[in-house]
Amino acid sequence: MLRVLFIFLFFFFKAFSYEINFAVLSSGSTVEEYKKFKALSKYLEKETGSKVNLFIVRNYKDILDLYRYEHIDISITCPVVFYKIQEIKPVESIAVLKISGEVMEAGVIVVKKDSPFKTVKDLKGAKITLGSSICASNCVMPLYILSVNDISYEDIADMWSSGSDKAAILAVLAGLADAAGVKEETALLYLDKGIRILGKSPYVPRYVVALSKDAPEDLKEKIKNALYNLKDRKILSVLGIDSFEKPKPEMFRLIKNYNAVLGQYPIIK
Repeated sequence: MLRVLFIFLFFFFKAFSYEINFAVLSSGSTVEEYKKFKALSKYLEKETGSKVNLFIVRNYKDILDLYRYEHIDISITCPVVFYKIQEIKPVESIAVLKISGEVMEAGVIVVKKDSPFKTVKDLKGAKITLGSSICASNCVMPLYILSVNDISYEDIADMWSSGSDKAAILAVLAGLADAAGVKEETALLYLDKGIRILGKSPYVPRYVVALSKDAPEDLKEKIKNALYNLKDRKILSVLGIDSFEKPKPEMFRLIKNYNAVLGQYPIIK
């Protein structure tokens, strides 16, 4: 009997000998994000047999530091941060998040409904705020809109990050900024509150799941299968997503050149 118990305990602890470090770049309240992704962590523990350590971080620089100084096995970030992670550690994009039937989203530039600006080209000399200092749909893609409309950083009176889409839109409504670059889905929530959309970008992936190439092969397969096969409606509801989908290379065609866009606007650095 003792021998059987020993064997059981040996394999039990062996199964949990490799701990998965899971980092999430928060786009809102870190407390709420922790509650959401704790449900996913518990699911991954069950499916992989490994303990999952969850890290919720507010600033993209913090998640890059985690990759530099800790071993991170899996992360969920915006696509721009995914490419920044790739510059530090060998990771692969294994999934994108489908939300409300879509895996892609656009960035927009918004102004007050009674603003004198009628087109993006009219924004020369304007004060512009962004919902993020780095991410795709509320930073890079609004800057892309400015770029294709021949608005350079020299044409802008002032530009800054408000830290969130809501804060950026409120800055416009309060008259602190003439225009804001935010996610399209956020802007749609405020169309009846005094703003209008001036320009819209092409679509890019919402969020990217990155998996470390250094993780054990069998574990990587378990993580991938767990994400692709997640059908539990309760967990998906807590996460606020439809599913995890396999990414297609063409999704990243535009955003992979994010440095070419950011480099045109040193005013935000």
